[in-house]
Amino acid sequence: MKWDDWRPKYLDIVQRLDIDSSADRQATKLLTSLLRAVEPELLLKRLSDSIFGKHVIVCGAGPSLKQHMKSLMSSEDLSETAIVVADGAVSVMLELGLHCDVVVTDLDGDIDHLREMMSKGALLIVHAHGDNMERVELIVPLLGEVLGSTQVEPTDRAFLWGGFTDGDRACHIVCEYSPQRVTLAGMDFGTTVGRWSKPGHEYHYPADKRKRMKLKLAEELIADLLKRTGVDYSYLP
Repeated sequence: MKWDDWRPKYLDIVQRLDIDSSADRQATKLLTSLLRAVEPELLLKRLSDSIFGKHVIVCGAGPSLKQHMKSLMSSEDLSETAIVVADGAVSVMLELGLHCDVVVTDLDGDIDHLREMMSKGALLIVHAHGDNMERVELIVPLLGEVLGSTQVEPTDRAFLWGGFTDGDRACHIVCEYSPQRVTLAGMDFGTTVGRWSKPGHEYHYPADKRKRMKLKLAEELIADLLKRTGVDYSYLP
């Protein structure tokens, strides 16, 4: 994604959610400095190899995710399928004993689960924005070799794929690397948040006004992305 192409969408999000773009840029600068010792070229190749020409399941952390994945497990062999998950969805993958190729996170999910999935071979893509700088500064140095992402102008360590929430950003990342087809699981854009989205929730919970706005934005961005790229895709009901 080129910044010139993403910029109008980003500015629309800034206006609708009253986001501090200067804080986003500060977060990107911080993440870039923390990843200075990480050489991203091999990680980017690994990302591309994980997705190119494959059936990819992109997992949001919505309430339907667990049932969606159980349904897929019973209907097809997932061993050769690439699984790309948004943040807290990694907890469901671990619970079900599923592999995970890529995790897209702004560090809202269970950090122990993120690290466990990394130890099993998952590639982590950490996103920096104005509201998670403290977590970025605390957690990124503990993660080792990860890729960085941004929603403003990219750097040589914080890449721009497009997308705003972890779920729709995961879709943007996947579509960048020519998958054969994409299945979207756990992508719920209603009024309920999956309990895996943030640690400490035993049950799914109602989305507040801001979260509902973010879910609407995610739905819009995914619809635009799929239309623009022409990727063969399906939503699980």
